[in-house]
Amino acid sequence: MARVLLTGATGLTGRATLECLMQAGHEVIALTRKGRVAAADRTLTCDLLDPAEASAALRAADATNLVHLAWHDDPQDRWVSPVNLDWMAATLQLVREFARQGGQRVVCAGSCAEYDWSGSELTEATPLRPATPYGAAKAGTGLALCAAAHDLGLSLAWARIFFVYGPYEPAGRLLGDLIGNLRRGKAVDCTDGTQKRDFLHVDDLARALTQLLASDVTGAINVASGTTLAVRDLIDEVATQLDGSDLVRLGAIPRSAQDPDCLAADVTRLRDEVGFVPEHDVASGVAAVIAATAKR
Repeated sequence: MARVLLTGATGLTGRATLECLMQAGHEVIALTRKGRVAAADRTLTCDLLDPAEASAALRAADATNLVHLAWHDDPQDRWVSPVNLDWMAATLQLVREFARQGGQRVVCAGSCAEYDWSGSELTEATPLRPATPYGAAKAGTGLALCAAAHDLGLSLAWARIFFVYGPYEPAGRLLGDLIGNLRRGKAVDCTDGTQKRDFLHVDDLARALTQLLASDVTGAINVASGTTLAVRDLIDEVATQLDGSDLVRLGAIPRSAQDPDCLAADVTRLRDEVGFVPEHDVASGVAAVIAATAKR
């Protein structure tokens, strides 16, 4: 098995990916800004926005594989913050230095926000036309790394992740706020929820990233469930399982004019080339999140 350096190990996706990588038998070195990650084989403390610290951490890790999930992820400003540019520069520097130090395989977290959202089904060939600084920074980073990977001597996959949900969501995200409010008996104002999205439970996402790392697939690849669901159906599933349907007020918040009616993911590459099939449907995924958050 490989020695894997994992960035973003304490985030929503990172926690699940760390566990999945460990279960697959990899040696995992977690990279964080502070604190120890108990589940990892080793923890390195590093601010990735500091190139000297990042280079030193890579030397200390001496990893053959890199799974890079860290990015600015504040729900309040993640789409518009100029800090996205800092993370673009830091990611390019990190991967380039990883290659210079002899790294071999890289999986980086991209986003469906890179795409032109005017179409309903998004394939890896869909034009990139991001509507936000976040999407633009991800798109620019992915394009540059995929183009340079061969000359850097790297096998690199750019995972365009769609809509992930799970426990440990930060405040401001739909599922975490919905569960928290319903448990407190508070009414929840929502949009009409008719917009359709591809939702993937974070444990399935972790499995997909782990399988992608072990494959020889390179370039951009959609990472999603392959099934679209109306947002209101996800909300209804949560409310039903928590006996809080009477507290949900669909249509109380107007939808943004820029909110697409449907964002469906074509997962042909993920299914056929990586062999990934999700384990959760919406009912089991929501139940898993509710059970996990009840323990906190």
